[in-house]
Amino acid sequence: MRPRSIIHLNIADFAARLETMASPDLKDRPVVIAPLEAPRAVVYDMNEPAFREGIRKRMPLSRVLSRHRHIKVLPPRFNRYAQAMKEITKQGLAFTPAVESGMGDGHLFLDITGTTRLYGPGPDVAFRLKKAIKKQMGLDSVWSLATNKLVAKAATRLVKPLGEYIVGPGEEADFLTPFPLKQLPGISRHEARIAARFNLETVCHLRQLTLAQLAIPFAERAYFIHRILQGIDTNPVKPGSAPNSASGLVSELVVDHEFATDTNEQDELKACIALLSRRLSRDLSGSRACPRDLNLCLSYADGIQHHGRCTQIRDDTLFMFSQTWALFVRTWQRRVRIRHISLACSTVPVRTDQFVLPVQADLFQAPDKDPKKDKTRKVQRAAFRISDRFGSGAITLGAALRMPGEPAVP
Repeated sequence: MRPRSIIHLNIADFAARLETMASPDLKDRPVVIAPLEAPRAVVYDMNEPAFREGIRKRMPLSRVLSRHRHIKVLPPRFNRYAQAMKEITKQGLAFTPAVESGMGDGHLFLDITGTTRLYGPGPDVAFRLKKAIKKQMGLDSVWSLATNKLVAKAATRLVKPLGEYIVGPGEEADFLTPFPLKQLPGISRHEARIAARFNLETVCHLRQLTLAQLAIPFAERAYFIHRILQGIDTNPVKPGSAPNSASGLVSELVVDHEFATDTNEQDELKACIALLSRRLSRDLSGSRACPRDLNLCLSYADGIQHHGRCTQIRDDTLFMFSQTWALFVRTWQRRVRIRHISLACSTVPVRTDQFVLPVQADLFQAPDKDPKKDKTRKVQRAAFRISDRFGSGAITLGAALRMPGEPAVP
């Protein structure tokens, strides 16, 4: 069997780099990314100057501020990090459809097994991808090439913040032999501390124990840790949220809006919800898919996020707006101004011969015989045709008219 070729690309200090790129005057200053007003806030990310001063991820922000009073603290903007990851993922899709990206953390896995005749050897693909990301986004990255995700991720940790590493087939165990346990992917901090109590700090030390001996401190995790120590990882590279209607997989439709000025005005927020509901309803109607659930994400100005979920949803614009607004009211529990709102609707593909998306059957009347629902569908189709002909601003929900920047009705 041909060994796999897995590329792991990592942009160190991803969030901090994006923030310093937006504010070049902060490039050489220590910068910490953390929620500003959360009572138990921890460090989400930091740049290299802050790292050299001893600041680490998940460190309490109160401790950081007590030791470094003049350090610059910025609130996280998760929507921008996710958008940047989408752009990076697009660069990877040019080489293989098997691209797995993290949630705005700068990590990317690519399975390029069998693509040598198309794009050349694995190192060439990695160099070209790194060059494309640098040219498109101005971000430097490190990369590694190995036969599985575990070893590839461990190799990038070894060469951060700049560099590359290649682990050939059959070299996995030798490569991991001197590796510190606290840096080994798959080993939690708690498990590394347990091993340290027995003066076992590297992979070489822990390999001397049998599977039965590993079960004493690690219990049911012993088998998985034993495989990690040998460099064995059979987990495939899982593509992100790319829709795949042919295989029947659940896909996701996402719409979002970032306010030019942070706001907590109810009329403006309601207008935004109306606008997003209309966009999502239109995308859903054109996707030939059945809605499964709706997820709402509110990002506040201080970096805190609140999430809400609704399972009663369909592609009817008015119904979607009423359900989304009710979900927003339940989720909005702070007085801090809101910076970004996103709606994500998970969908299940349906057969192409179904002209009407399936809805939950009524108890006493079939959906296709309900005159009110049939009239609503006709009105919605007419509204979509008007938008197609005269533009998105020609017809809209009344609540969306209060949205700043929304096109005026001619």
